[in-house]
Amino acid sequence: MKKCRYAIFDMDGTLIDSMSAWEKLGEDYLNQNGIKVPKNLNEIINAMSMTESANYFKREFGIKASVEKIISDINKLIEDKYRYQIQLKPYVKEYLSSLKSDGVTMCIATATPLELSEAALKRLNVLQYFSCIVCCDEVGVGKTKPDVYYLAIKKMGAKVEDTIVYEDADYAMKTAKMAGFYTIGVYDEASGKTKEEMKLFCDRYIDSFEDLLL
Repeated sequence: MKKCRYAIFDMDGTLIDSMSAWEKLGEDYLNQNGIKVPKNLNEIINAMSMTESANYFKREFGIKASVEKIISDINKLIEDKYRYQIQLKPYVKEYLSSLKSDGVTMCIATATPLELSEAALKRLNVLQYFSCIVCCDEVGVGKTKPDVYYLAIKKMGAKVEDTIVYEDADYAMKTAKMAGFYTIGVYDEASGKTKEEMKLFCDRYIDSFEDLLL
């Protein structure tokens, strides 16, 4: 495995076991507003930032609320899970501690809003490992484009060739790889069906962070 001075971690499904909390979120929001839910809703919005999802809801379903109000309402549906329920995936803290001991500078790149990200990571006692949290809404696009990764390395003072990206989603992994990063794919139950595909285009694939501690 390549040794790098910098690391960018996705959060949901990579560091924390939260994907199940998001699976019905768009559906719950639309149901709350009396709107019939498309069968392929998750496929459509999975790769979107919160802002992109809100704009999609306005455009596709004629929701009159502002983008900011839509995001606020969605956050309220999931906020308690981040503040009180969601847990770290196995061996995450041990691995982060190992990287810190090796002098690696780390940050988070996530589609989850900053307030919720900080709340979960602080409660789980791992926030201190990260120099910053970069959210997709800061760049206006999800991880189908590399903008959030470029902002992350800018904030860390890093270069692409000196940085590892850890992701559980195939589309995000492909984006990072195409942008020139060394990439590590992380298994998550929600994205397990793409495991073999991810192995084809990431530099290394792990079933658990325990694999990197051995």
